[in-house]
Amino acid sequence: MFKFKESIKAITPYAPGKPVKEVERELGILNPLKLASNENAWGFSPKVKKAMEETIKEANIYPDGNSFYLRKRIAEFHNVHIDNVMTGNGSNEVIEIVMRTVLDKGYNTVASEYSFAIYKIITQACGAEYRATKAKKNYQFDADAIIKACDKNTAIIVIDNPNNPTGTYLPVQEMLKIAKFAKENSIMLISDEAYVEYIRAKDYSSMMDYLKDFDNLVVTRTYSKAYGMAGLRLGYAVANKEIIDICNRIREAFNVGIITQHAGIAALDDQNFVKEVVKKTHEGIDYIYGALEEMGLKYIPTECNFILVEVPHSSVDSFNKLLRFGIIVRPLHGYGLKNHIRLSVGSMEENKKAIEAIRSHLK
Repeated sequence: MFKFKESIKAITPYAPGKPVKEVERELGILNPLKLASNENAWGFSPKVKKAMEETIKEANIYPDGNSFYLRKRIAEFHNVHIDNVMTGNGSNEVIEIVMRTVLDKGYNTVASEYSFAIYKIITQACGAEYRATKAKKNYQFDADAIIKACDKNTAIIVIDNPNNPTGTYLPVQEMLKIAKFAKENSIMLISDEAYVEYIRAKDYSSMMDYLKDFDNLVVTRTYSKAYGMAGLRLGYAVANKEIIDICNRIREAFNVGIITQHAGIAALDDQNFVKEVVKKTHEGIDYIYGALEEMGLKYIPTECNFILVEVPHSSVDSFNKLLRFGIIVRPLHGYGLKNHIRLSVGSMEENKKAIEAIRSHLK
């Protein structure tokens, strides 16, 4: 037998939300409603569809390996230089590339409990140590605890802000406290802002606004949520030129397809579509809040496009029972939240269907 790396063998693989086709096949339920993966119920912009249709004829040739025009458009959007931008096959790949540039055996990554599971997986794959600090009682990350957990071997602090799966966030002053500490101690800080478009909190600020102040800072974004392009797999990082240059040395060639590159440009050119998606999502969140309160169910106020709901049964039990009603949610036992399910916000029709299923489940 091959001698596999022990650090790889120890990894628990990431488990995505249960696919619709699998539910149909296993349970014989036709057209189940998937509210497990925080996908955009309204899809992508008509401009994206047009760009894809126009580009498909070019699918027989390799894409631009450097995604020049896409990176140029992203740079314009954030008012940075093109050399400050790296694109990837979803923000997951981008984060992995960034983390691989500094992590090795003997180093560690510091994050918070309830952070996105992929950070631990990447850290372990690099042979490094993953440290998860205790969150506060309101499930918000504890900036002081994160700082305290760092030592001379800390290579990365990673913060998903706002956070998946809790929907909580760190106020800008707390993020800046971490950023200043990280800079003083030569630690890379990754601010994963996959859900940034949905933020309503007044004391939140994207770390994109502070890139010039911190040469150790990397900000990542995704097209999978508000832009509705999860299936196209597109994300990007913005950081200083040295970090991006090092990342490009291990980034796979042609990691963003030709159709996806054109779609990404078109998506940024239709911010009115994104604003409408966010508006409808907030309306759905407020509706679900009211329905949950009416049922006497506790939830964590969210800054994302999903809501973490505390259920009276185990998360797995609730997940399985809601499947029988044709609703796919995400059980959070893997995050240590044994009595919580994550409910993605869909269209108002989908939200009402999900609430009715939860009511029936409680009965």
